[in-house]
Amino acid sequence: MVDKKTAEEARLDLAFSALADPTRRKIIDLLREAEELKVTEIAQAFSMSLNGVSKHLKCLERAGLIHREIEGRVHRIRVDWHGLRRPYEFLGHYHQYWSRRLEALADALTTKEGETDE
Repeated sequence: MVDKKTAEEARLDLAFSALADPTRRKIIDLLREAEELKVTEIAQAFSMSLNGVSKHLKCLERAGLIHREIEGRVHRIRVDWHGLRRPYEFLGHYHQYWSRRLEALADALTTKEGETDE
């Protein structure tokens, strides 16, 4: 039986859902390079309406992947590195697991190859 989702699992689901969209991943890349951008600058980079980019930003914000700072009518956006770390760490466990498995396979194949050469 599967228990109800924890708050951490729900946040992780939101992060992966947000990152599933290629435009949102490109927004994260753009912010990574620029560190901070106005919403209008992001919209210009994608030739997208303010309304269109705003929907993507709200999704990223709900997922905890970006931070919005409001100064009057200007909204400044930057990556929330703490929020982005959650999916990174989750995938890191699988990276470690598969790295170990592939190394073991390579060792087994090398050993087997050495046995057949003799």
